[in-house]
Amino acid sequence: MSQCQTALLVTEIGKPLSKATRPIPEPKNGEVLVKITVAGLNPHDAKSRDDGLSIKGSLPAVLASDIAGHVVHVGPNVTHFKQGDHIFGQALLAITSTETKVPPHPNYDTQGLQEYSIMDTKFSAKVPPGYTDAELAALPTNLVTAAVALFDSTGFNIPAPWDPAALEFNYQEASILIVGGGSNTGRFAIQLASIAGIGKIIVVASLKGEADLKALGATHIIDRTKPGRQIAADVKTLVGDDLVYALDTVNPPEDQYIGVEALSNTKTGKFARLRPRGPVDETKLSAKKPLGFETLNVLGASNARPATSVPLWKRVSGLVAEGKIKPTSFQVIEGLDLDEVNKTLDGYSNGTMSGQWQVHI
Repeated sequence: MSQCQTALLVTEIGKPLSKATRPIPEPKNGEVLVKITVAGLNPHDAKSRDDGLSIKGSLPAVLASDIAGHVVHVGPNVTHFKQGDHIFGQALLAITSTETKVPPHPNYDTQGLQEYSIMDTKFSAKVPPGYTDAELAALPTNLVTAAVALFDSTGFNIPAPWDPAALEFNYQEASILIVGGGSNTGRFAIQLASIAGIGKIIVVASLKGEADLKALGATHIIDRTKPGRQIAADVKTLVGDDLVYALDTVNPPEDQYIGVEALSNTKTGKFARLRPRGPVDETKLSAKKPLGFETLNVLGASNARPATSVPLWKRVSGLVAEGKIKPTSFQVIEGLDLDEVNKTLDGYSNGTMSGQWQVHI
Protein backbone atom coordinates (compact mmCIF):
# COMPACT_ATOMS: atom_id res chain seq x y z
CA MET A 1 0.00 0.00 0.00
CA SER A 2 1.25 3.48 -0.84
CA GLN A 3 2.39 5.56 2.12
CA CYS A 4 0.50 8.66 0.88
CA GLN A 5 -3.14 9.38 0.14
CA THR A 6 -5.21 12.04 -1.60
CA ALA A 7 -7.03 14.48 0.67
CA LEU A 8 -9.06 17.69 0.40
CA LEU A 9 -7.59 20.32 2.70
CA VAL A 10 -8.39 23.69 4.22
CA THR A 11 -5.13 25.56 3.69
CA GLU A 12 -6.47 29.08 4.31
CA ILE A 13 -9.54 30.12 6.32
CA GLY A 14 -12.21 31.65 4.12
CA LYS A 15 -10.83 30.09 0.92
CA PRO A 16 -11.94 27.01 -1.06
CA LEU A 17 -10.52 23.62 -0.21
CA SER A 18 -7.52 22.39 -2.19
CA LYS A 19 -6.43 18.90 -3.19
CA ALA A 20 -3.14 17.53 -1.90
CA THR A 21 -1.54 14.44 -0.39
CA ARG A 22 -0.89 13.52 3.21
CA PRO A 23 0.56 10.43 4.92
CA ILE A 24 -1.55 7.37 5.62
CA PRO A 25 -1.52 7.05 9.42
CA GLU A 26 -0.92 3.95 11.54
CA PRO A 27 -3.53 2.91 14.11
CA LYS A 28 -2.51 3.09 17.75
CA ASN A 29 -3.96 1.41 20.83
CA GLY A 30 -7.73 0.99 20.49
CA GLU A 31 -7.80 2.26 16.90
CA VAL A 32 -8.28 0.84 13.41
CA LEU A 33 -7.33 2.14 9.98
CA VAL A 34 -10.21 2.17 7.51
CA LYS A 35 -10.37 2.62 3.76
CA ILE A 36 -13.04 5.30 3.60
CA THR A 37 -16.09 4.57 1.48
CA VAL A 38 -18.27 7.47 2.67
CA ALA A 39 -17.50 10.85 4.23
CA GLY A 40 -20.52 12.85 5.38
CA LEU A 41 -20.58 16.64 5.06
CA ASN A 42 -22.63 18.77 7.47
CA PRO A 43 -23.10 22.55 7.87
CA HIS A 44 -20.40 22.76 10.56
CA ASP A 45 -17.85 21.78 7.88
CA ALA A 46 -18.68 24.98 6.00
CA LYS A 47 -18.23 26.96 9.22
CA SER A 48 -14.82 25.36 9.66
CA ARG A 49 -13.74 26.24 6.13
CA ASP A 50 -15.18 29.75 6.16
CA ASP A 51 -14.68 30.86 9.77
CA GLY A 52 -12.11 28.48 11.22
CA LEU A 53 -14.52 26.65 13.54
CA SER A 54 -12.39 24.16 15.54
CA ILE A 55 -9.48 24.36 13.07
CA LYS A 56 -8.17 27.93 13.33
CA GLY A 57 -4.46 27.87 14.06
CA SER A 58 -4.13 24.25 13.00
CA LEU A 59 -3.82 24.17 9.21
CA PRO A 60 -3.83 22.41 6.80
CA ALA A 61 -7.06 20.83 7.99
CA VAL A 62 -9.18 17.89 6.85
CA LEU A 63 -12.98 18.13 7.21
CA ALA A 64 -15.95 15.69 7.50
CA SER A 65 -16.57 13.97 10.82
CA ASP A 66 -19.11 11.33 9.70
CA ILE A 67 -17.27 8.34 8.27
CA ALA A 68 -17.86 4.80 7.05
CA GLY A 69 -15.44 2.33 5.51
CA HIS A 70 -13.85 -1.08 5.78
CA VAL A 71 -11.07 -2.00 8.20
CA VAL A 72 -7.66 -2.53 6.59
CA HIS A 73 -5.42 -2.52 9.68
CA VAL A 74 -6.25 -3.28 13.32
CA GLY A 75 -4.30 -1.54 16.08
CA PRO A 76 -3.25 -3.01 19.44
CA ASN A 77 -5.92 -4.14 21.92
CA VAL A 78 -8.78 -4.11 19.41
CA THR A 79 -10.91 -7.21 19.85
CA HIS A 80 -14.35 -6.44 18.40
CA PHE A 81 -13.30 -5.30 14.90
CA LYS A 82 -11.28 -7.27 12.36
CA GLN A 83 -9.83 -6.67 8.92
CA GLY A 84 -12.59 -6.42 6.32
CA ASP A 85 -15.34 -5.28 8.73
CA HIS A 86 -17.46 -2.40 7.49
CA ILE A 87 -17.78 0.17 10.26
CA PHE A 88 -18.99 3.73 10.78
CA GLY A 89 -18.17 6.36 13.37
CA GLN A 90 -17.40 9.94 14.30
CA ALA A 91 -14.04 11.67 13.97
CA LEU A 92 -12.27 13.09 17.00
CA LEU A 93 -13.28 16.74 17.09
CA ALA A 94 -11.18 19.58 18.46
CA ILE A 95 -12.66 21.00 21.67
CA THR A 96 -11.01 24.08 23.11
CA SER A 97 -12.92 24.21 26.40
CA THR A 98 -10.80 23.13 29.36
CA GLU A 99 -13.95 21.58 30.86
CA THR A 100 -13.91 18.82 28.24
CA LYS A 101 -10.28 17.80 28.89
CA VAL A 102 -9.87 17.09 25.17
CA PRO A 103 -6.68 18.21 23.39
CA PRO A 104 -7.31 21.53 21.61
CA HIS A 105 -5.87 20.44 18.26
CA PRO A 106 -7.98 18.28 15.93
CA ASN A 107 -6.72 14.87 14.91
CA TYR A 108 -6.96 15.17 11.14
CA ASP A 109 -6.02 11.50 10.75
CA THR A 110 -9.58 10.74 11.92
CA GLN A 111 -11.41 13.01 9.45
CA GLY A 112 -13.25 11.95 6.30
CA LEU A 113 -12.19 13.93 3.22
CA GLN A 114 -9.31 11.61 2.44
CA GLU A 115 -8.82 8.01 1.34
CA TYR A 116 -7.92 6.49 4.70
CA SER A 117 -8.86 7.39 8.25
CA ILE A 118 -8.08 6.33 11.78
CA MET A 119 -11.19 5.43 13.77
CA ASP A 120 -11.35 5.22 17.55
CA THR A 121 -13.18 2.00 18.34
CA LYS A 122 -14.97 3.63 21.30
CA PHE A 123 -16.76 5.96 18.89
CA SER A 124 -17.56 3.56 16.05
CA ALA A 125 -19.66 0.48 15.34
CA LYS A 126 -20.22 -2.20 12.72
CA VAL A 127 -22.54 -1.59 9.80
CA PRO A 128 -25.40 -4.04 10.55
CA PRO A 129 -26.44 -6.66 7.97
CA GLY A 130 -28.87 -5.37 5.37
CA TYR A 131 -27.60 -1.79 5.52
CA THR A 132 -25.09 0.11 3.39
CA ASP A 133 -22.10 2.16 4.51
CA ALA A 134 -23.86 5.25 3.17
CA GLU A 135 -26.98 4.72 5.27
CA LEU A 136 -24.96 4.39 8.47
CA ALA A 137 -22.67 7.30 7.64
CA ALA A 138 -25.78 9.48 7.92
CA LEU A 139 -25.90 8.83 11.67
CA PRO A 140 -22.81 9.81 13.69
CA THR A 141 -22.80 13.56 14.36
CA ASN A 142 -26.55 14.12 14.27
CA LEU A 143 -27.33 11.05 16.38
CA VAL A 144 -24.67 11.85 18.98
CA THR A 145 -25.88 15.47 19.13
CA ALA A 146 -29.44 14.32 19.81
CA ALA A 147 -28.24 11.87 22.48
CA VAL A 148 -26.18 14.56 24.22
CA ALA A 149 -29.15 16.94 24.21
CA LEU A 150 -31.44 14.37 25.83
CA PHE A 151 -29.24 12.20 28.01
CA ASP A 152 -25.98 13.94 28.85
CA SER A 153 -25.37 15.81 32.11
CA THR A 154 -24.67 18.90 29.97
CA GLY A 155 -28.08 18.47 28.32
CA PHE A 156 -31.45 17.57 29.81
CA ASN A 157 -29.83 14.83 31.89
CA ILE A 158 -32.74 12.47 31.28
CA PRO A 159 -31.41 8.97 32.01
CA ALA A 160 -30.67 7.03 28.83
CA PRO A 161 -32.95 3.98 28.64
CA TRP A 162 -29.91 1.69 29.05
CA ASP A 163 -28.66 3.60 32.13
CA PRO A 164 -29.38 2.04 35.56
CA ALA A 165 -30.97 5.35 36.60
CA ALA A 166 -33.71 4.65 34.03
CA LEU A 167 -35.38 2.39 36.57
CA GLU A 168 -36.14 5.42 38.75
CA PHE A 169 -37.30 7.83 36.00
CA ASN A 170 -40.96 8.16 35.00
CA TYR A 171 -40.62 8.53 31.23
CA GLN A 172 -44.34 8.18 30.55
CA GLU A 173 -45.10 11.29 32.59
CA ALA A 174 -42.39 13.35 30.87
CA SER A 175 -42.91 15.67 27.91
CA ILE A 176 -40.38 17.08 25.45
CA LEU A 177 -40.67 19.80 22.81
CA ILE A 178 -38.48 19.50 19.70
CA VAL A 179 -38.41 22.63 17.54
CA GLY A 180 -37.11 21.66 14.12
CA GLY A 181 -38.21 18.04 14.30
CA GLY A 182 -37.80 17.62 10.56
CA SER A 183 -34.06 18.33 10.71
CA ASN A 184 -31.67 15.39 10.86
CA THR A 185 -30.83 16.01 14.52
CA GLY A 186 -34.51 16.58 15.27
CA ARG A 187 -35.44 13.26 13.69
CA PHE A 188 -32.90 11.40 15.82
CA ALA A 189 -34.08 13.24 18.93
CA ILE A 190 -37.62 12.02 18.21
CA GLN A 191 -36.39 8.44 17.83
CA LEU A 192 -34.30 8.50 21.01
CA ALA A 193 -37.14 10.05 22.99
CA SER A 194 -39.44 7.33 21.67
CA ILE A 195 -36.96 4.56 22.54
CA ALA A 196 -36.80 5.99 26.06
CA GLY A 197 -40.60 5.91 26.30
CA ILE A 198 -41.22 9.64 26.84
CA GLY A 199 -44.98 10.13 27.02
CA LYS A 200 -45.44 13.27 24.95
CA ILE A 201 -43.01 14.05 22.13
CA ILE A 202 -44.21 17.35 20.69
CA VAL A 203 -42.60 18.39 17.43
CA VAL A 204 -42.62 21.71 15.60
CA ALA A 205 -42.21 20.95 11.89
CA SER A 206 -43.82 21.16 8.48
CA LEU A 207 -47.17 19.41 8.38
CA LYS A 208 -46.09 17.82 5.08
CA GLY A 209 -43.92 15.46 7.07
CA GLU A 210 -46.45 14.73 9.83
CA ALA A 211 -47.00 11.04 8.99
CA ASP A 212 -43.27 10.42 8.68
CA LEU A 213 -42.44 12.10 12.00
CA LYS A 214 -45.21 10.25 13.81
CA ALA A 215 -43.83 7.00 12.43
CA LEU A 216 -40.53 7.93 14.11
CA GLY A 217 -42.29 8.40 17.44
CA ALA A 218 -43.64 11.95 17.57
CA THR A 219 -46.94 12.08 19.46
CA HIS A 220 -48.00 15.60 18.37
CA ILE A 221 -47.02 17.83 15.42
CA ILE A 222 -47.40 21.62 15.51
CA ASP A 223 -47.24 23.56 12.26
CA ARG A 224 -43.95 25.44 12.12
CA THR A 225 -45.55 28.27 10.11
CA LYS A 226 -47.64 29.41 13.08
CA PRO A 227 -46.52 32.50 15.03
CA GLY A 228 -44.07 31.70 17.82
CA ARG A 229 -46.41 32.53 20.69
CA GLN A 230 -49.18 30.47 19.09
CA ILE A 231 -46.84 27.49 18.90
CA ALA A 232 -46.09 27.91 22.60
CA ALA A 233 -49.81 28.22 23.37
CA ASP A 234 -50.49 24.99 21.47
CA VAL A 235 -47.82 23.25 23.54
CA LYS A 236 -49.45 24.42 26.76
CA THR A 237 -52.80 23.14 25.53
CA LEU A 238 -51.20 19.71 25.21
CA VAL A 239 -49.17 19.58 28.44
CA GLY A 240 -50.42 22.44 30.60
CA ASP A 241 -47.72 24.30 32.51
CA ASP A 242 -45.53 21.21 32.95
CA LEU A 243 -43.02 21.41 30.08
CA VAL A 244 -39.44 21.45 31.37
CA TYR A 245 -37.56 20.13 28.29
CA ALA A 246 -37.39 22.15 25.05
CA LEU A 247 -34.85 21.44 22.28
CA ASP A 248 -34.31 23.79 19.34
CA THR A 249 -32.33 22.18 16.51
CA VAL A 250 -32.69 24.89 13.85
CA ASN A 251 -33.30 28.45 15.04
CA PRO A 252 -30.81 31.28 15.65
CA PRO A 253 -31.02 33.11 19.02
CA GLU A 254 -33.53 35.69 17.81
CA ASP A 255 -36.13 32.94 17.22
CA GLN A 256 -35.22 30.64 20.11
CA TYR A 257 -37.77 32.38 22.33
CA ILE A 258 -40.37 29.98 20.88
CA GLY A 259 -39.05 27.03 22.89
CA VAL A 260 -38.51 29.17 25.97
CA GLU A 261 -42.04 30.60 25.75
CA ALA A 262 -43.44 27.05 25.87
CA LEU A 263 -41.53 26.17 29.06
CA SER A 264 -43.29 26.01 32.40
CA ASN A 265 -43.88 29.18 34.43
CA THR A 266 -44.04 27.25 37.71
CA LYS A 267 -40.93 25.08 37.23
CA THR A 268 -37.41 25.90 36.08
CA GLY A 269 -37.20 24.57 32.55
CA LYS A 270 -34.24 23.50 30.43
CA PHE A 271 -33.76 24.94 26.94
CA ALA A 272 -31.21 23.12 24.76
CA ARG A 273 -30.02 24.57 21.47
CA LEU A 274 -27.66 23.72 18.62
CA ARG A 275 -26.98 27.31 17.56
CA PRO A 276 -25.44 29.13 20.55
CA ARG A 277 -24.56 32.38 18.78
CA GLY A 278 -25.57 34.85 21.50
CA PRO A 279 -28.28 34.82 24.18
CA VAL A 280 -31.94 33.98 23.62
CA ASP A 281 -33.93 37.13 22.79
CA GLU A 282 -36.08 37.29 25.91
CA THR A 283 -37.67 40.56 24.83
CA LYS A 284 -39.94 38.47 22.59
CA LEU A 285 -41.36 36.47 25.50
CA SER A 286 -44.92 37.32 26.54
CA ALA A 287 -43.63 37.54 30.12
CA LYS A 288 -40.41 36.80 31.94
CA LYS A 289 -40.17 33.27 33.34
CA PRO A 290 -40.75 33.64 37.11
CA LEU A 291 -38.30 30.85 37.99
CA GLY A 292 -36.05 31.44 35.01
CA PHE A 293 -34.75 28.76 32.65
CA GLU A 294 -31.45 27.05 31.97
CA THR A 295 -29.87 27.51 28.54
CA LEU A 296 -27.88 24.48 27.39
CA ASN A 297 -25.50 24.64 24.43
CA VAL A 298 -25.31 21.16 22.94
CA LEU A 299 -21.93 19.83 21.83
CA GLY A 300 -22.40 16.74 19.69
CA ALA A 301 -18.84 15.40 19.84
CA SER A 302 -18.34 11.79 20.93
CA ASN A 303 -14.87 12.41 22.33
CA ALA A 304 -16.10 15.37 24.40
CA ARG A 305 -19.12 13.55 25.84
CA PRO A 306 -17.93 9.95 26.35
CA ALA A 307 -20.27 9.27 29.29
CA THR A 308 -23.15 9.50 26.82
CA SER A 309 -21.52 8.55 23.53
CA VAL A 310 -19.66 5.36 24.49
CA PRO A 311 -22.78 3.49 25.74
CA LEU A 312 -24.64 4.72 22.64
CA TRP A 313 -21.94 3.46 20.27
CA LYS A 314 -22.04 0.05 21.96
CA ARG A 315 -25.75 -0.23 21.13
CA VAL A 316 -26.27 1.69 17.91
CA SER A 317 -25.79 -1.22 15.47
CA GLY A 318 -28.39 -3.24 17.36
CA LEU A 319 -30.83 -0.35 17.53
CA VAL A 320 -30.56 0.13 13.76
CA ALA A 321 -30.88 -3.60 13.08
CA GLU A 322 -34.03 -3.68 15.25
CA GLY A 323 -35.53 -0.74 13.33
CA LYS A 324 -35.53 1.50 16.39
CA ILE A 325 -33.15 4.00 14.78
CA LYS A 326 -33.76 4.78 11.13
CA PRO A 327 -31.05 6.49 9.04
CA THR A 328 -31.84 9.88 7.53
CA SER A 329 -31.65 10.84 3.86
CA PHE A 330 -28.56 12.16 2.10
CA GLN A 331 -27.33 13.36 -1.28
CA VAL A 332 -24.22 12.07 -3.02
CA ILE A 333 -21.00 13.48 -4.46
CA GLU A 334 -19.00 10.84 -6.32
CA GLY A 335 -15.31 10.77 -5.46
CA LEU A 336 -13.05 13.40 -3.88
CA ASP A 337 -14.37 15.94 -6.37
CA LEU A 338 -12.85 19.22 -5.25
CA ASP A 339 -15.23 21.46 -7.17
CA GLU A 340 -18.38 19.64 -6.04
CA VAL A 341 -17.30 19.55 -2.39
CA ASN A 342 -16.53 23.28 -2.42
CA LYS A 343 -19.87 23.93 -4.16
CA THR A 344 -21.68 22.00 -1.42
CA LEU A 345 -19.88 23.88 1.34
CA ASP A 346 -20.77 27.14 -0.44
CA GLY A 347 -24.39 26.01 -0.45
CA TYR A 348 -24.34 25.39 3.30
CA SER A 349 -22.90 28.88 3.78
CA ASN A 350 -25.44 30.72 1.61
CA GLY A 351 -28.43 28.61 2.63
CA THR A 352 -29.06 26.91 -0.71
CA MET A 353 -28.00 23.47 0.59
CA SER A 354 -29.19 21.57 3.66
CA GLY A 355 -29.12 18.10 5.14
CA GLN A 356 -26.21 15.73 4.72
CA TRP A 357 -24.18 15.48 1.55
CA GLN A 358 -21.98 12.44 1.26
CA VAL A 359 -18.72 12.03 -0.58
CA HIS A 360 -18.56 8.44 -1.85
CA ILE A 361 -14.90 7.58 -2.24
